[in-house]
This record gives sequence, structure tokens and C-alpha cells, in this order.
Amino acid sequence: MDFTPVLAQRTNAYQAIVNQVETAITEGGLAPGDRLPGERQLMADFGVSRATVREALRVLQAHGLVESRPGDPRGPVITRYPPRLLQESLARLALSQGADRIEILQFRLVLAGHAAQLAASVRTDDDLNKIQFAADNLAAAKATETDHVAAAITGFHSAVNQAAHNQFIEVCGNAVAGVLQSLMATRLASDRDAAARLQRSIKDSQALLHAIRGRDSEGAFRRAVDNIHRYYEDDLTEEERRGLSPILTDL
Repeated sequence: MDFTPVLAQRTNAYQAIVNQVETAITEGGLAPGDRLPGERQLMADFGVSRATVREALRVLQAHGLVESRPGDPRGPVITRYPPRLLQESLARLALSQGADRIEILQFRLVLAGHAAQLAASVRTDDDLNKIQFAADNLAAAKATETDHVAAAITGFHSAVNQAAHNQFIEVCGNAVAGVLQSLMATRLASDRDAAARLQRSIKDSQALLHAIRGRDSEGAFRRAVDNIHRYYEDDLTEEERRGLSPILTDL
């Protein structure tokens, strides 16, 4: 794997190193089990000081990308693909590659439904406490604080995703929900009756929590999909309605 020198005078030179290594992992240039060069070689490859290399390696290790073994003269080992990179990649894809809103909503509905379905089957008492906390946070939100409401809704669905105990469902669901968070805030800000919309979201979250608590997998699936669909329903174009129709057929 070839690296590009970074400007040593830059105060964030270590971050440029981190970015190059992350990109190499994402694009397959570095695979789990591969090793980075030793410190001296990294200093030469990137054209930076030992301190900069060590700071970059510290960040990479903190992110779970590499693992260093004390006393091992060889370079750090690339660990398994970290889910965080997948979440960031999905978010960049949705934001920078011109994904249509309908594509994002379709993906969100599919993921949310199955995340809730799985959560109802495998959730723990600790998961329930986290979902309840997120639901309470949403219930305490004020309709005039649109960013807070959007973040609270995202937080609730994130807790449900986590309760599914599948890291890929969790990171994909959170990435898509994060992309839609600003859209939720905008939707609420333009609503003629934002308070009513907020109360409906609160009621929906409680109903989904009830289904998950009761281990009602089918009910949790229906609640999750219907809750998200109804939030955007009156703002959809006819083309978008047709695009979501196949997902909603069985509800």
C-alpha cells in the first residue's frame, strides 16, 4: 500500500495520515491481518515526525482500526472492518452522491421495520431501559425546538436499532436516520400544527416500545414502518407514494 506524503507543518498532519489509512481500509487496499509499516517507514512515507506518526497511530488504535502489540518490532496490525466506517460511508453516499429522498426513505423503512422486529425477539431488560429513556426524552421535547425534537426521534430509533444486537443493522439504520434528521427538523418547522405532530410521534414511540416490551415481533415491525411512513406521508409526492407502496403493502 503506497501512502502520500503530508505537509509536516500542518497542525492536523496526523489526521491526514488517519484519513489515508481509513480510506485504504474502506477501499480494500488494507485488509484485516495486514500490517502497517514500522514507525521509521511511516515517517518516511508521510514525510512527518515520529511524534506525528505516533499520534496518528494512537487515533487509529482508539478507533479500533489497528492493534499494536507491546514489544513487537513489526508495524501495527489492521483489525476487522470497523462498523463506524460503514456508517460514515453510508452517510457520505446519501449526502454527496445525489441519492433521491425516496431511496433513503425506502431503505429507512426496510431497516427500521426489521430492526424493530428483531429487537422484539432479542431485546434485554437493559435495552428496554435505554428505549424507555429515549422515549421519555422525546416526550419531554417541545415542538418549538425542532432540532431537539428531530434529535430525540433519531435517538429513539437508535435505541431500537441497538436492541436488535446486529451491528450492521445498527450502523446502517443510524446512518440513514442521521441523514434524515435535518429533514425531520425542517418538516416539523414548516408544520402548521407542530405540536400535534410531536404528540403523534410520542404516541407512536410508546406504541412501538409496548410491542418490543411484549416481544410482539410482527407488531413491532408494523409499528416501526407505519410510524416513519406517517411522519412523512402528507409531504410525499405521488411518485414517492408509489415508490413506498410495495413496502407498505403488508401493513
